[in-house]
Amino acid sequence: MILLLLRIVLSGTFVWLLREASTEASANLDADVVNAGRFALAIIVGFGAALTWAPVLGEQIAGPMTGLTTEGTVTDRNVRLVRLAKRCQTRGWRNCAMLLAFIEGIRRPNLPSAFVIGMNCARPGTWLELAFAREVWRFNNVANCVRAYDILVLHHDRRPKTHPVPEVNLALLAHTRPAPPPAEVLPVPAAPPPPPLERNERIRLFAGAPAPVAATVAKSAPETDTTPSAP
Repeated sequence: MILLLLRIVLSGTFVWLLREASTEASANLDADVVNAGRFALAIIVGFGAALTWAPVLGEQIAGPMTGLTTEGTVTDRNVRLVRLAKRCQTRGWRNCAMLLAFIEGIRRPNLPSAFVIGMNCARPGTWLELAFAREVWRFNNVANCVRAYDILVLHHDRRPKTHPVPEVNLALLAHTRPAPPPAEVLPVPAAPPPPPLERNERIRLFAGAPAPVAATVAKSAPETDTTPSAP
């Protein structure tokens, strides 16, 4: 409320100073020093007005990109009833946790934690599960919205409207997309045996190294007579 009042006062003073300075500058040419002071004062007041309007403009510009980071998960775990409901849920007292979540949801309808606890503790197919899932769908946590969508569609046959957050709609599109058929296993032919390694006969590691195996085998093999025999 104070910030809104400062915006109105500083913005109005800035416009008034500029108007007065411009009017006096054209009507009274002798009061140059006074008009210069008004322009200087208008600049100072303008800086103050800009500081009050900066959060609004920044939220309008960066809100679509940082909305999920700053508003997607609301940290309201310090609320007493929410903490007590979490304890009851951990110990398995689902009805008690659901009752506390219902009371906290009525007291603070703009915080999602109570509705998430109630949705997780409610019995499938009951009216309370439907009511909690509808409330969870209003917020922009992707995982909770996907679970609320499954509850509304599968348990109660209620298809909700398109969510205002594009990231939730993209997650739902990927979640509801049918799985592709399994890929066929292609037969892989057996690989041929590797070719035998051949040693380069020109390579000598050191003086007096043994001769290559192929040359040794060729020298040790008996020579065959290739001349034709007489008839």
